[in-house]
Amino acid sequence: MSRATHPAVLRGAILGLLLAALPVTAADEIGEALDASLQAQRAARESQVRVNKLDDEARALREKRRTAQWKALQLSAYAAQLEQEAAVEEKKRSELEAQLSRIASTGTDLLPLMRRMVDELDAFVARDLPFLQQPRRQRVADLRALLDDPQRSNADKFRRVMEAYRTEVDYGHSLGAEDAEAVDCGGAQGAAALVRVGRVGFYCLSADGGQAGYWDAEAKRWRALEDGDDVEEVCRALQVARGEGPPELLVLPVRAAERAR
Repeated sequence: MSRATHPAVLRGAILGLLLAALPVTAADEIGEALDASLQAQRAARESQVRVNKLDDEARALREKRRTAQWKALQLSAYAAQLEQEAAVEEKKRSELEAQLSRIASTGTDLLPLMRRMVDELDAFVARDLPFLQQPRRQRVADLRALLDDPQRSNADKFRRVMEAYRTEVDYGHSLGAEDAEAVDCGGAQGAAALVRVGRVGFYCLSADGGQAGYWDAEAKRWRALEDGDDVEEVCRALQVARGEGPPELLVLPVRAAERAR
């Protein structure tokens, strides 16, 4: 079986026969034309390669540009956020400076105000029900000493004064119990337990629990509670105030509250 002839070889053979059959001048012209065609094809291929390379480079540059633009947008947004935060901080700084200026300008007025507040607190303790007398009076004395201390700041002094006021307010919303050594409780002179019900009433109970009394705010003295039920209620109030019994509704005599107003 004969081997098939390659088309390019066949064309070359045919072309050779044609060139051999043509005159020399025509053959030269055809050869030059063929050379020119081959060179044009080669140049076209090389141009296409360069075009493809340039296209790849242009695509890479466009990608870099998009990446750079995205980063620029991010940086711009971050810069705007930083500017906003800086503006907020600057506003806070200005407000603090203004507050400091106001404090500095009113510092000389604050101390006299605190002294008047302590004087009023002292007078209030003197007029109030006589519970916890020693610690309450000591608190007032400590405040006076604090206000005279040049080493303590006005802010610290004002805080302590307000704490004392809050403590007095809390007394009006709580039960309290304490022991006293010498009380004329319902005619029984001696040791007794004292029970405070907010600022509504102040009661005493003798050491043996047999007699009770209430504080007469107008007369500034103890008065006896004759009713046995009242004595029993004072006993129950004392247990609740000391945590010895569960919280419950207390039915105490109201005469103390009426006279305390």
